[in-house]
Amino acid sequence: MKKIRHNEKKQSKHAQRCDGSLHTLHPTAHSTGDSAQTAHGDNLQLQKSETMKNFPTMKRSRASTPNAAAMGPSILSIPHYILMEILSKLPMTTICNCRCVCSYFRNLISDPQFAQLHLSRSQPSLLLRSYCKRESSLCLVESIDPCVVDSGTNGDIRVPDNALLKFKPSFDLLIKGLEVLSSCNGIICLYKPRSYDPYVICNPVVDEYVIVPQVEKGSICGSGFGFCSGTNQYKVLRFLSLSVGFGSPGLIKLEAEINTVGTNFWRGVGDAPLYLHLYSGGCFLNGALHWIVHDTENCFKSMCCFNFGKERFQPFPGPSQFRGLPGQLRVEMMKMVVLKDGLSVSHHPGNDMLEIWVMKDYAVQDSWTKDFVIEIPWLDNYPGLLYQPLMVWNNGQIMVFASVLFSCNMRDGSIRKVRVSRISSVIIGATTYIPSFISLRNAATGRYP
Repeated sequence: MKKIRHNEKKQSKHAQRCDGSLHTLHPTAHSTGDSAQTAHGDNLQLQKSETMKNFPTMKRSRASTPNAAAMGPSILSIPHYILMEILSKLPMTTICNCRCVCSYFRNLISDPQFAQLHLSRSQPSLLLRSYCKRESSLCLVESIDPCVVDSGTNGDIRVPDNALLKFKPSFDLLIKGLEVLSSCNGIICLYKPRSYDPYVICNPVVDEYVIVPQVEKGSICGSGFGFCSGTNQYKVLRFLSLSVGFGSPGLIKLEAEINTVGTNFWRGVGDAPLYLHLYSGGCFLNGALHWIVHDTENCFKSMCCFNFGKERFQPFPGPSQFRGLPGQLRVEMMKMVVLKDGLSVSHHPGNDMLEIWVMKDYAVQDSWTKDFVIEIPWLDNYPGLLYQPLMVWNNGQIMVFASVLFSCNMRDGSIRKVRVSRISSVIIGATTYIPSFISLRNAATGRYP
């Protein structure tokens, strides 16, 4: 095991690759002292990274809890557990600003106990991926008030500036061409379509990333990302397309392999169902990834899931109403996401309607109900465009992404575009995201979720 190195001198703007195949970065304002805990993995090394954009760089300090008696009455005299309670209830923008106030606040927010407390209260947000002039960035939209309407843009909804956090990850050279596969507890898995190399596991809030090693074996045709609560470990799942037997063409099977984040090897977990809708990346909920299974005509057939605790595939009950529609439910026009804390499937039935089915009780087939039917006038004009529901507001409005963000009012049927004024570049991706302050240093060792 290699010792973790700390460089107190000024670092370069871009992270340098380590000798091993697994790489991690931690922000400049994340830990104190002259040494750090060694993360597990034979070739794991940590380096300092460029700090999160929009916030000044803080120097390391050995300062511990200030002497409240010497300083007199101040907010720092409040017990740390009470301060954690207060900070965990603040907006993300405020917490990030507090992290730059002093070393005491920085250390408090970097504490694993605070990360766990904040995660338990963190609400779903939007993570936008933008691209401009050969540079990509990630933007966190913490809240969108449907009542904030910009009268100068045909009644579009405007995202307030104070609701947006813009990140420029330290792996900027790597992020080009990467897409978001999935996220769990604020940890994001990025991948490169078609080649699936590299996988980058990151938390943009604390500006850390890990490169998952690749081992050549067959043709990778799909991936997934999830979390095992029993071991507090994050895992990457990949599918290998292998030819077996003789003949032209030979029989094809999908072999599944898994990598635990922080290790340098992949291990087999058996064969996967042959006709998984792999391009969706799966939908993570309740410790399992869920997929649609299609037939030879690419139409809906059934559903299955992969349990990260048991590390095995098993059937999952899909909407029984879909059985009577053979040949009508094309999987390339279907999307599985989590809405209102439940599994949902959206599809385009062939007109200007977008139907959304929600599973009210997890794993109970009879609980599937058609909750939303959205009329989108221009839907038929773009037959190849996938409409992805993102979240449902308390007032019933639904946020949807299809090359642009728009909000659907289920009460009056109106549709309004959502504009983010601080993003001048093109938005090329959007996903639901629960922000957290979880450090990959601790996530790789399973210290906390």
